[in-house]
Order: sequence, then C-alpha cells, then structure tokens
Amino acid sequence: MLDFTFAEAVATIILICLCVPVVYFELRRNTIPNAITYPGILAGFLIAVLLRRHDLLNYFAAFLLAFGVFYVFHLLGWIGGGDVKLMAMIGLLMGMPFLLRALVYISLAGGIAAAAVAAYRLLRRMPLRGVTIPYGTAIVAGTYFCILERML
Repeated sequence: MLDFTFAEAVATIILICLCVPVVYFELRRNTIPNAITYPGILAGFLIAVLLRRHDLLNYFAAFLLAFGVFYVFHLLGWIGGGDVKLMAMIGLLMGMPFLLRALVYISLAGGIAAAAVAAYRLLRRMPLRGVTIPYGTAIVAGTYFCILERML
C-alpha cells in the first residue's frame, strides 16, 4: 500500500534513481563510483537531520550496521568498497526495518546470481576459480524488490 511520508517518498525516489547507474557501472566497469554513493549518503544524512529528527537513531543505526557488516565482508575480500558504501547509503536513506528486509532479498539475489554463473561455467566446462560476481547488481535487485514489496 502506498502510505509514504514525504521523507520516505523523497528517500525512495533518490535511492531508485541512484541505483540505476550503479548497475551500469557495476556491469561495465566492475566498480561503483564514489560519485554515486557519496551524494546518496549526503542526501540520506540531510533527510535524516532535516525531516526525520524524531527517528535519527533508526537511520544512523541502519547506516552503521550496513557499513560495519559489509566492511567486514570487504576486509575478507568478498566484496568491493563500493558495495560497502552502497549498503551504507541504503541503510541511511531507508532505515533499519527496510534494511533488514532488504538484506534477505539481497542475499537471495546474490545466491541466484552465483548459482547462475556457476551453472553457466560448469556447463561450458570452464573453471570456477577466480570468478567474480558483480554483487552491486544483487544489492540493487534486492533493494528494488523490497521497495516493490513495500508499495504493494
């Protein structure tokens, strides 16, 4: 059901718009530019401070949780730095309840992408070692699905 506050609507529109170039750059250049994530983080910060003062802890906690968890994944070499900043941006723009639901969909999208790449390479008798999957696309897919679910 479409029952958004003004702040939620603005944050959702910003997120949808910023995720489109994320997919392009992730697929074409295997990177997520700071020119996309930093303005999104700034917008999330401004929306939180100006329009969500009553619930700042929710948005900043989501930012820190997303950044912290995905930074550990980055340190382990599982994802890139752009993925960390993208998740932090999503947390700050959308808040904790959205982030927790989106993480489920993001994990599913990443698993489906990994299985598809593995099946393709195995059918063509190609090695699996060293294969990378553009996880930013899974992050965007899971986020879009969560937005769509929220709208229904």
